[in-house]
Amino acid sequence: MVAHLLWILAAYGAAVLLVHVMHARYVKRSADQNRVVQYVLVTSNHERKVEWIVRALSLYALLHGVRVQVTFYDEQSGDQTLAILHRLSGCPDVELKVMDLDDSEKEKLKLRLRNSRKKEDRGIYIDLRVPAGAARIPYVQ
Repeated sequence: MVAHLLWILAAYGAAVLLVHVMHARYVKRSADQNRVVQYVLVTSNHERKVEWIVRALSLYALLHGVRVQVTFYDEQSGDQTLAILHRLSGCPDVELKVMDLDDSEKEKLKLRLRNSRKKEDRGIYIDLRVPAGAARIPYVQ
């Protein structure tokens, strides 16, 4: 009889704990829901990596409960990089924007890279043309 009563109390305690954990996650998610993480990526002939990068950022957004905005600057790709990016533009939790990297955009991007050390600039700038550039993206090694 006592053993049954202890099992009932344990089940009740587990249910109370579960309700508190779920409520804490709900409160945290509603506070983080407005948080946006911005990535600016420079690509050139990266058809083998670009889909994995977008999918990894989508997984990051899903697991951390944030919105991810990604701007791809493409420097005259001769492969299927742009076609892959346009196909992935409907990926959930990730806003994709694809732009060509011409001379005027290069100057603007260099200026943004210099000013990216400021706290009010929340963007993460990654040049994928550099061999170790993709290592700064979550879930990409």
